[in-house]
Amino acid sequence: MKDHITISQLAQLMNVSVHQLRYFEEKGILFPSYTEENQYRMYGLHEIYQLSHILLLRKLNVPVGQIEECMTSYAADDYNRLLEHSLQKVQAEIANLKMYEQFIQKVLEEHDNLTQQEDEYQIKLLGPRHLKLWFEFENGQELTAGNLFEHRPAPPRLFENDLHYLSDSGQVKLCYETTDVADYILGEGNYLYKHLSVIENTEIDYEIKQMERYVAQHQYSCKSKIVLIEKSYLSMFDNNKLQYEIQIKIE
Repeated sequence: MKDHITISQLAQLMNVSVHQLRYFEEKGILFPSYTEENQYRMYGLHEIYQLSHILLLRKLNVPVGQIEECMTSYAADDYNRLLEHSLQKVQAEIANLKMYEQFIQKVLEEHDNLTQQEDEYQIKLLGPRHLKLWFEFENGQELTAGNLFEHRPAPPRLFENDLHYLSDSGQVKLCYETTDVADYILGEGNYLYKHLSVIENTEIDYEIKQMERYVAQHQYSCKSKIVLIEKSYLSMFDNNKLQYEIQIKIE
């Protein structure tokens, strides 16, 4: 049995390309054990272990230009710090992927609920929601790109989360959910609600008046003002309309 293998055999063994092995040689981090008279590069067990080391460092996102320094001067503590740093990055990536997994599930669930709803009022039990004030609208002011930019920084993941429009002392306040100290809290309880697909703001004004009439007709005891919630992520299913929900806490 041969003690050495060719570069193509090494590539097959380690699941890399011959081009990549030549690149490592060009960068001075992997050399053949020897070169035969026919110019075949030959690699032994030592080079296989060395390549494994190189591939592990690349998996840890160490630049190729830094690998020679790692292999020649790093002590155990240096590798320990490198692994801890890589672990933190991986954990951050996992947390980010988990966040988007939850967002995708939320969009799918809300769209599924939307397709099952009829165009009528319904009641659902909601837990408490802690809201952070982003900015207030002047009387009659509508949402524009300009005031979004003016009141930067925007909430994290703008338009991936629900935006809440609250009416307070004659002013409309734009809020978003937070885990920090809240400016407003929507209490737990039963909420009368209806989904809206709108093009013009006048449609929202009309639906708010309709909800006020509905509440009065059914003699509900209201425990909050009407809240308008923008669910812009649902608009991907119909680019011509914005998606909202109007809610009011009732008994």
